Amino acid sequence: MKKLRVFKGAIFCIIFIMLIAGCSTNNTKSLYSEASPGQTTPTQNTLEEKTIVKGNLFHGFYNPQIDEKGKMLPLQYNGGELTLDYSVRASGDAKNVGFLIFVDGKPQPYKLNKTVSSYQYMHTLQVKEDDQDTPFTFLFTPIIGKSGDNLHVSIVSVYNPSFIPDMKETTSYGGYQTTLETGTELIFNQDTEMLDIAVFSQQEGLSNVHQSTEPVTEDLLKKHSVMEKVDIEALEKRVFSDLSVNGETKQDNFKMDKSGKLKIRFKLFGHPDLRYRNTFYINHKALDSEEVSSFETVLSKGNAVVVDAEIELDKLEDFNTFYVVSVPINANDFPDDVIIVQKTPSLLLYK
Repeated sequence: MKKLRVFKGAIFCIIFIMLIAGCSTNNTKSLYSEASPGQTTPTQNTLEEKTIVKGNLFHGFYNPQIDEKGKMLPLQYNGGELTLDYSVRASGDAKNVGFLIFVDGKPQPYKLNKTVSSYQYMHTLQVKEDDQDTPFTFLFTPIIGKSGDNLHVSIVSVYNPSFIPDMKETTSYGGYQTTLETGTELIFNQDTEMLDIAVFSQQEGLSNVHQSTEPVTEDLLKKHSVMEKVDIEALEKRVFSDLSVNGETKQDNFKMDKSGKLKIRFKLFGHPDLRYRNTFYINHKALDSEEVSSFETVLSKGNAVVVDAEIELDKLEDFNTFYVVSVPINANDFPDDVIIVQKTPSLLLYK
């Protein structure tokens, strides 16, 4: 059986016209979930001459098994902990990187390497050398899966997850904590041994969760028409998200009360018939509500899916990184469209 090393990568950059603004890979077409033999596929978002490259980040499966056509074979689950050999290569400011894993869109806690870590939703790596392969291993027991299932595993990198504004020298995340995704299929040859996800999440972090739909308004489209105009036609192929706290849309930080509850409203809209699982994160740890750590939504033409929830403030620290990750779970139904993981910009919640 042939083997090869394959990476999926992106180039992160800082834009002059913003304080610490950055470019995301969330709408690039050069990301693939299957192996490409002998090929590295860096992607770059640029805005004319107003960008400078601050670092490169590549990551992918390390020596995966491939078939005679050079396509990566699905992973196989045969009980116990699943082992995924992986590798990252980075340079410049991109050498601090964390990883989130999802199985069928659900957040998956994992261990990093065999002896040095415990189960967590995110582990962070500090790559030491520029442009040098750093192999490591993900280990986890899938939180979902029965014999005969074929589920998608998404591995999502978060650029510089260790950064958090201090409200003195910095007040926003700027271009930090953008994402890059790769993934593959996982075939279950037996039922998984279910984990108690409450051990790994902030228990009862969310309350009063309610899902609804509302029409996409002209004001909402105008709000998202920043770099280019977003109209109803654009929603046929693209997906957008919107996040507000206590009725306010914030791009950088929000000062909270020390106790009580924070009202969160998350909207997802665009490509009709796409199904997403959405997970709320505080400090890179999934929040749950009554032992549910992700919320499934289905997009429909002309409508926005709305998830309203409350966060209990006395469970939060003084400084908190908050964001929502939306993972598509039926992307294979739309093979001609570019459908990838969505993440809201990180928001600082501080007391």
